[in-house]
Amino acid sequence: MKRSLLFSLLFAAFAAAAAAADGAFDEARYNALLSKLESMGHGYYLASEWAQIDSEVADLLASAKADRNAEAVSKAAVVQAMTFADMRRDYPAALKALREARAAVKAMPGGNASQLYVKEADVLAQAGDREAIAKLIAEYKASDDYVPEEYAWAGGNGPSDPLVIARPNATEKTSLPLTMMEAHERAAVSAPGLVFPDAELIAADGRAIRLADYRGKVLLVDFFVRGWAKWQASLPQLTALHAAQQANGFEVVSICLEPRAAGLESLGLPWTVCRAAPELTKPLGIFGESTNFLLDRNGMVIARGLYGSDLAFAVRRALGVE
Repeated sequence: MKRSLLFSLLFAAFAAAAAAADGAFDEARYNALLSKLESMGHGYYLASEWAQIDSEVADLLASAKADRNAEAVSKAAVVQAMTFADMRRDYPAALKALREARAAVKAMPGGNASQLYVKEADVLAQAGDREAIAKLIAEYKASDDYVPEEYAWAGGNGPSDPLVIARPNATEKTSLPLTMMEAHERAAVSAPGLVFPDAELIAADGRAIRLADYRGKVLLVDFFVRGWAKWQASLPQLTALHAAQQANGFEVVSICLEPRAAGLESLGLPWTVCRAAPELTKPLGIFGESTNFLLDRNGMVIARGLYGSDLAFAVRRALGVE
């Protein structure tokens, strides 16, 4: 499943649980829709099947609006945006749905549209519109929906980046929705369809290389941390894919995120492995998190966070091979 869809599902499920706690949400119906979307995230479906899911989501949203339940409207609208943006890349439709829902929520007693702001930032990140996210963040901070928390925090992204929590009643304040929106703002620089940033990298054997050197090939830029279970588990499939498709123009460059990483040669990977590259990881917002970016022959991002069969399918499609 795509990273953005997984992120949305987790956020939506958390919100649904919170709503269910006060009995203000049809949890069973909502969870059924989430399960259906999760299963649909693993395949390809007919227009009639999408029409059915659209109808179910629209019914849930209409019911929430009829009940004047602001919390339920937000949850249903987030799911509606997921069906448009995360799964079909119809960003204008997703943004329209979220903004209509935000207006509806603001007109309801006690309505807070924070979740809708967060999802809108996510959709804009997928579309690669960082400037629009910055404007949305400013709009959110100036709105009545922005409620800072009492505890500010930073770090927690890896062993060398400890979590720091401000003391109670500190003057600096933040909020979880704002933090999530800022993460989406960073992610916008590497959205599908944008040219991936170039950088000079130092390989484990001391060679200097540039990502631009791989233009003309389909390239997987693989950020990793040794011992991370998902990355380690994906290596056999990636190695097999590289062996099968290298002659067709597929290459991999792995970049270790560990500070002062040593012994990378011992991994024995059949492609170039490089040391940490802060000139890439900092603007991309990657801190101790294994992920990857698949680039086309022109260096443009095809997708992020693909593993296993999803990656193999995307590589074959980019190469134009069966």
